Amino acid sequence: MDKIRTIIIDDEKNSRDNTRMILNKYFSEIEIIGEAEDGAQGRKLIGQLHPDLVFLDVNMPEMNGLEMLESIPEKDKNFYVIFLTAYSNYTIQAIRAGAVDYLMKPLMKDELMQAIKRVSKFIQEKKSNENSLLNHSNKLMVSHSKGFNLIDFNEIIMLEAAGNYTDFYLTGKRKIISSRTLKDYEDVLDKNIFFRVSRSAIVNLNHIKEYNNTDEMLTLSENHQIHISRTKWAEFNETIKKNTINPQRN
Repeated sequence: MDKIRTIIIDDEKNSRDNTRMILNKYFSEIEIIGEAEDGAQGRKLIGQLHPDLVFLDVNMPEMNGLEMLESIPEKDKNFYVIFLTAYSNYTIQAIRAGAVDYLMKPLMKDELMQAIKRVSKFIQEKKSNENSLLNHSNKLMVSHSKGFNLIDFNEIIMLEAAGNYTDFYLTGKRKIISSRTLKDYEDVLDKNIFFRVSRSAIVNLNHIKEYNNTDEMLTLSENHQIHISRTKWAEFNETIKKNTINPQRN
């Protein structure tokens, strides 16, 4: 198995030193690729280094760990998080943020071992999912209750979350309900073609026909409409600019 590329984000130097010491001493599968002393620095480091795992302190000045996590662009949220804290009052928020674990300081070797085992398992499962979802002919394997379909990327207009299932809206007014989550597909789809416009939807950029800023609605091929989240607008606008030709006024 490849090393788990890891970043430590903690405003307390002694705490960073202790975390680094324990990881280096007991966990050969961990490779520490960077450290940050505040949320802004940590966010920048994540965007630059694209880690597999982030050890994240909850209580930091100016921007706490939960706020930092919320501020990271969706395209960079491809890592697992283990929260570190001296307080227990953020447990629910950490769980909602999708953390692998929530460890109390000072770190205990046995608790850390269990958390890292979970991360290793998730990484292996993710790689397995990627191998099974994509095949060599650039088609997507869409699993459903009766088996699976192999779908060309250009046939996919949009994907929409439906609990632990995903609704695929395809050209020709077809619809397939997949037994995998939206997150499973987000992890393997080409981000130059597919964009997550909200918590519940991913669209194929090649099928966008119109954007209405009055009601923040996208109109896609075959008259599908989907709302774009305000928090996604700036990133969406930048992505569109990179992928389209926009004549400039003289």
